[in-house]
Amino acid sequence: MNITIFGGDNIERINCSLCKRGFCIIKHISGRKSNHKCVEIPQNSDLVVVFIDYINHSLCAHIKKEAQKLGIKTIFSKRSWSSLQSLIS
Repeated sequence: MNITIFGGDNIERINCSLCKRGFCIIKHISGRKSNHKCVEIPQNSDLVVVFIDYINHSLCAHIKKEAQKLGIKTIFSKRSWSSLQSLIS
């Protein structure tokens, strides 16, 4: 399953945990730069994960709208493995 992740600067541990469970991270966008507000979600994404404690509301709304338009499932989570694991299980 291909995942696009928004938010969080350092997600190496989460990335490793996801890879061990058969997920493949195709793109990670930190959301810190101003040009990230208009970033597009890759078409081959099966899942979008948004770490809500690291992005602003306008980017979050943009991601939600784009994912709905593409028909991609979106998960909103804190940037911790325990929070994310309960949502993807």
